[in-house]
Order: sequence, then C-alpha cells, then structure tokens
Amino acid sequence: MYGVASDNGTQTDNVDVSGGKIPQRDQAIDLQIVEGTESMAGFAQSWDDLFSRAVDATPFLSRPWISTFVEEGKVRGTPLFILGWCGPNLVALFALEVRKYLTARIAMPTSTKEGFYLGLLLDPDYQRAVELIADLIASKKVFDVFYSSDLSSHDLPTHDLLHELTQRGYGCRKVFRNPCFYAELDDSFDEFLGRNASPKSRQNLRRRERRLFENGNVKIEHYVAEKVTAEVLLRIAAIEQQSWLKRRGAATLRRPFLQKLLLKMAHAGFGAVWLMTIDGQDAAYEYVFVTHRRLQFGWRAFSLKYTSSMSVGQILMMQVIRHACENGILSMDIGHGEADYKRFWAESDHKVYRVVAGRGFAGRLIAVCCYIVLRLARIEWFHTLYGRVRAAWRRLKHRAGGD
Repeated sequence: MYGVASDNGTQTDNVDVSGGKIPQRDQAIDLQIVEGTESMAGFAQSWDDLFSRAVDATPFLSRPWISTFVEEGKVRGTPLFILGWCGPNLVALFALEVRKYLTARIAMPTSTKEGFYLGLLLDPDYQRAVELIADLIASKKVFDVFYSSDLSSHDLPTHDLLHELTQRGYGCRKVFRNPCFYAELDDSFDEFLGRNASPKSRQNLRRRERRLFENGNVKIEHYVAEKVTAEVLLRIAAIEQQSWLKRRGAATLRRPFLQKLLLKMAHAGFGAVWLMTIDGQDAAYEYVFVTHRRLQFGWRAFSLKYTSSMSVGQILMMQVIRHACENGILSMDIGHGEADYKRFWAESDHKVYRVVAGRGFAGRLIAVCCYIVLRLARIEWFHTLYGRVRAAWRRLKHRAGGD
C-alpha cells in the first residue's frame, strides 16, 4: 500500500476510518492506492457503506462480488484499488486488475468477462473525486492502457473518468458491444403489463399462464439470503445442463467458482433464486440481483424436456416481475443481448461498449491494436468465426471439467 497526494496538497500513507462526523461535501478528498489481496480487509465496511450511498451502482461493483474474484485468484495480474476518502468516509472506489505486457501496464475492471456493467463506484455527492482520480492515474502512471468490455451508457461516473483521462493525454476509443433492455416498473403488475404489452399479447400471456398451472402440478419457489444454499445452486446448475445453453457449450453454473460467487451474493442480500417445478421436477430458474430497489436479471434457463408451447421460461419471468412490482422495485434490467422475450418486457435500452484507452508510445500502440481487433469483431464473418472458436473452446473446457 502506498499513499498519494490529496487535493489539499498533503500526503497520506494511511487513512483514519475510526468514527468522526460525516464530512461536508466541500472538504478535501484524499486519494489512496492499495494493492494485493489482503488489502481489502482494511476498507471492507467503508466499501459497503459507499455502495449503499451510490444509488445508481450495479451489483457488480459491490464488495461481495468483486472481493470473491480477488480472494479466489480470478484476476489477471495484481489487484489494485484507487480509493477516495472524505474524512472517514469512502466516497470513490475503482477496482482494477493490473498486469504487465511488454513495457506497458494494462488495467481492467475486476471481474471483466463475468460482470455485466463495470466501472467506477462513486458517491454522487462527490463528483469532484473523478478529476482527482484522473490526475492520480496520469501522474502516478497507474496504467498505460485501460480496457473494459462492460461500459454501460448509463455509467456516468466511468464515462466522466474516461473523459478526464483524454484531457490528460490518453487516447480513448470505444466500440458498441450489445444493447441491454430495461423498463421502469409500476406498483401494479397489471398496470405495467398494460403499459408495455398490446391487448392481444396480454391475453396470450395470461392464457399460457393459466394453461400451465391448470395442466400440471406447478410450483414457484423463491429463495433469498441464507435460504439460497449450495443445494439450491446445484439444482439450477442441473437445469442449465438440460437447456439450450448446454447445447451451445455455454453452460457455466456448475463451475465451483460461480457457485461460490452466487452463494456469497445471495448471503449478502443481493442475489435471489426463483425456481419453477412441474410435478416435482425442476423445470426453469432465474438467478436475479436486487440492489437499490432495482431488479437485475442474471442467469436463466429452462429444461428442454418442456416444450416451447408451455412457455415455462416466460411464465417464470412473469412471476419475478410481478413480485418486483408488488414489492416496490423501481426498475428492471434484463441484461446483455437482443432477444424477442427481452423486447417483450422492455420499454427502452441502454448500450454496452468495449472501450480502450492508452497513453505513451507503448500504451497507444496496444490500444490501437486492440481497437482494430474490436472493429474487426463487428464484421459478420469475423464475428461468426470467433463465436465458433469460442464455443468449441467452451465445450472442450466443460468436457475436461475445467473451472
């Protein structure tokens, strides 16, 4: 761990987090860089407090999510945290994994390739921290290249940070990756459905729901907090193994690491499991996150032994949305990618970008090469070839039992 200059010109090697009054917003913000796995223990409670105040933050910036990647060694390079303190309060946190490539230091947000939306965790009352963090990154040469595949157009703090970095000599480029569909929710599910679906669509959906519950012994199980057990997670992993995801080589939930991650998120109060059983057999599941009164859909699958006409996946998703409306959830995000069922439930979308920024000769060269590859990936034949290679690699890993 090493200290860095604060915005009032002083130096800090350690941060006093013991008590004290809540600082005023115009007080000095002190920045700190800490490295390594063991460093998180020193600011764990402050991290949780910051996340509770960062009302627009996604669950993928929470301590239970990121700390699991660090503790389980699922980072490429050295874990590094840029912390912004105002008195005893943590007001900004940028969690990175940094590694050396040739002569350049390359940084990525922790949990890249697993998190949905990643970036800077910021208390909205301390926007000034963004400029200070950019100054720190540039002056201390924290990294030469920054890469993220998970930058949401809704993530204003990270966009602001990248803008500040461009003012300090970083060349920044981004490439569109996926649309992500979302919707504002109503207090009444019927009101929400009436606002977002046509009369014919509502009629068909309710008819399928009624038929499903009339023709089979259908039960909906909802597990939260400590009720989400290792056994429950193994059940949803088994459904995934019977789904179209398995056929595509994309089944993942049986991985021990993801089992630990989802268990930890649930026990922290952020993750929940919904299960549909038919005649006592597990048929479909949803693993979702709820933070800041927002519903984030995560993983889902249904067993292929149930025909598409039964619509088990769609009906289970409807139960989740209905429950959210009835329990004061403000909005829902359905996640990456286009699909008809996502468009059905959504009223708008935000965009996710792959972004790369570099400074210096080596940094800019690596960033330009990365950008060229990202642009090529947008070409249909190149993207198809890449997808086939990736799917084949996944199948090989699963057959080998790799995590």
